[in-house]
Formats: sequence, C-alpha cells, structure tokens
Amino acid sequence: IAEPFPQSACKRPNHGRRPRRLNIGVMKSPVEEVKESGSGVEVNGKFYDNSVDGVQEIIALMRKIEAGDVELAKSKGGSNDPTKPLLREKEENCLSAYFNRWKHKRDAPYLQSTNVVVWSWIGSFLGIAVLCYIHYEVCLKYTENLIFIVGSFGAQAVLLFAAPKAPLAQPWNAVIGNGVSAFAGICAWHIVGDGLGVMWLAGALAVSIAIVFMHWTNSLHPPGGATALIAVMEMKRVHELSFLYILFPAMLASMVHVAVALVVNNISADPLRSYPMTWIPFNMKPKTK
Repeated sequence: IAEPFPQSACKRPNHGRRPRRLNIGVMKSPVEEVKESGSGVEVNGKFYDNSVDGVQEIIALMRKIEAGDVELAKSKGGSNDPTKPLLREKEENCLSAYFNRWKHKRDAPYLQSTNVVVWSWIGSFLGIAVLCYIHYEVCLKYTENLIFIVGSFGAQAVLLFAAPKAPLAQPWNAVIGNGVSAFAGICAWHIVGDGLGVMWLAGALAVSIAIVFMHWTNSLHPPGGATALIAVMEMKRVHELSFLYILFPAMLASMVHVAVALVVNNISADPLRSYPMTWIPFNMKPKTK
C-alpha cells in the first residue's frame, strides 16, 4: 500500500462549510471493501480524499488490520455489519496467554567439559579456602567480633569460578553488589527488625531494597540478596558488627575472592576462560537508535 500524501497538502479550503467526516463504522450500507488509493481511501468503490475528516484514522486502522492487531467485525450473514463498530480488537484468552509463558523456550544446555569442571573446582576450593583461613585463623583468633565469611560467599564462588563470563559475576558486581546489599540488610535490621520487632518484614525489605540498590548501581549480584538477608536473620555476631558488616566481610572479602578469581581463571590454557569480561559497569558509548 502506497503511503498517503500529507493531510495538510491535500486539504481544500472549507469556505465556512461544516467539514465532512467519514465514519465507515456507521455507514448506511455494509462495508464490503476498504482500500487505500492515491491521496485517500476508497470505500465500496467511492473515493474519499484526505480533505475528509476521519480518512487518516481509517488509514491507521487499515495498518492495524494488515499487522493482524484488529479484524473486521462480521455480521451473521458474513458481511460487515454497519450497525456495529467496523473494527474490534482480537479476543485472546488471557489465562491461556499467561500459561503459554511457562512453556519450554530453548534447548537445555550441554554438559560442561572436564576442563571447565576441573578449573571450577580448583577455583572454588582455593577461593573459599582463603576466606575461611582469614576468618578462622585471623578474625576469630585476634579480633573480638570481625568475621570474613558468610553463607552468601558460597553462591559467589559459583559465579566467580563456574560462570566467570556471566555479567553478574564481574568484579564490580561482586564487590559493589555485596556492599550495597549489606547496607540494605543492616538498615532493615535496625529500623524494622530490631526497632519494630517485625522480623519477617525486615527480611523481605532487606532483600527487595538490596535489589533496588543493585539496579541503581548496575551491580546486580545474586549472592547480594543472601548477604542482605543474613544481615537480618543471622547470628548475633553479625548484628554486633552493625554497619561494619558492609566492610567485614561484604566488600573486603569480596575483593579477596575476586583477586583469587583473577589469578585462577586466567591460568587455564583454555582461551575461552578468562576473567574479567569488564571492569567498567557502565556503557560509556553514546546510545544509537
């Protein structure tokens, strides 16, 4: 279908007369055929140019018909019923459409090669070993309340060593994501958990606010959700740390973990296994249309 001329270029002087308006939804005779022709539309063989008010709306609706967004409303006899709107939205079973989203959408991934499995094991073993050594042999022996590892670092090890190319496993995500999550968790504990005594609400707020903070800082990191929840529901030692929990262990231990990942992930001879994929989390290039 050819593009219509601009409406402003096709308007004729009105000379004080009431403008005509074409509304094919309430025409006296059934609408058998509508097509675009030149600078207007042709309805049942009669031409209407762009000077007629409503033609542009009809052309826009015709575009929707071609795209399949709308369809002609038919009467029982099969022709268009002039007493009903010409166009009606296609009906769709909302419940069926919702459950269609549950369907399998892609092939299952293949098993990883032995090389990937071995290096994932080596990296995770060394990473957690370093954190545990600092925790048990330094923090617990020589400090009163500092800790250097919590449960979320187990999840972090999976990302850093088993999926080092994942966007959520990059250094910025690991360090900043854990840091802002710890801040959200401690705030939720002080204000809602310890302050109001509503622990279930404190836990929910800790995780949800941590996700918001990670979005804002472009540092989404799944273990961060656990770091936030641990700040609310974990042992008394974490609560005693208060806002120091953001540094010990959330950010400093994450830095050590990332340092181990930098060494181990780049030792492998596999050219596809390298870390990190990016240091700068924000795209500095101008956005193209």
